[in-house]
Amino acid sequence: MLTEIGEVIKVGAVFDPEQGEGHGIIPKWFIWQGRRFTVDRITFSWKVRDGRMIFHHFAVINGATLYELTYNAAMLDWKLMNISSV
Repeated sequence: MLTEIGEVIKVGAVFDPEQGEGHGIIPKWFIWQGRRFTVDRITFSWKVRDGRMIFHHFAVINGATLYELTYNAAMLDWKLMNISSV
């Protein structure tokens, strides 16, 4: 079941142009509702351009839950977009 969230979150990420699913961005953990979640695995990533803004999307797994994280490169912020049970 997919649950839409759309909330700003804090993310710990590594920015390395030589790694990271083609983006050079590797999310390692995120904080949502005061709780820290470790990224066990990135299952898929993609980029979306909206005018001048570029959004980097990451489907990540923590335990048995799939999260969609989005990084807005223009605003330098992260959002938790969706949650789904695996």
